Amino acid sequence: MATHDENKMISYLTEKWGVIDCPMCRKGPLQIQDKVFQLNEYHQGNLVVGGPLVPVIPVTCINCGYTLLVNALISKSIDLAVASEAVPETKTQEQKA
Repeated sequence: MATHDENKMISYLTEKWGVIDCPMCRKGPLQIQDKVFQLNEYHQGNLVVGGPLVPVIPVTCINCGYTLLVNALISKSIDLAVASEAVPETKTQEQKA
């Protein structure tokens, strides 16, 4: 089970978003999940061992359940040195050009 630095996540979201309510229902407060999940590239239902992964932290509205995912590396909520051992480097749009 992977966890993250919740204080870093709160600081990051406060800096980027300010204090906001749910973007869908405009009522509920948002709750940061305490676990880190991963997105992996889709390969037509086949599991690819060693494929690219994106660590994400769900942020969920308490009122309506709307859930958004924040990249754990960009938010610096997980240790980049530890994560880089498990996550292959990917190029940004600027690097691809």
